[in-house]
Amino acid sequence: MAKARILCVWRTGIASSMVMHDGVGKICKKYGVNCEIIPCKPLEVSSKVEALKPSMIVSMIPLSCKNAVPVISGIPLLRGVGIESVEENIIAVLKKDYRYSCS
Repeated sequence: MAKARILCVWRTGIASSMVMHDGVGKICKKYGVNCEIIPCKPLEVSSKVEALKPSMIVSMIPLSCKNAVPVISGIPLLRGVGIESVEENIIAVLKKDYRYSCS
C-alpha cells in the first residue's frame, strides 16, 4: 500500500502544530492508512505541493492557493469541536485516491 502524504499547514505555534499533527496521525491510524505528515508554513505551500505531490492539505489557516490538491480545515482538531467532520473529509479524500484503502 502506498504512503499518503498529508501536508499540514500552520503558522508558527508549537502547541497547535503538535495537536494537528497528532490528530491527523490518529485519524489515519484509526483507518489503517500509512501516512507521512509533512509540516509546512503558509509561504511554503506552493513549492511543497509541487515538489511532494501530497494527497491533501490540512490547514489551520485559510489558503488561497490554486491547485488540484484538496484542502481540509484543521481548526476543529485544535478546538476539539467538529473533529468527526475532519475525519470524514480526510478519509473521503483518501478513498477517492485508488492507492489507499481505508478500513
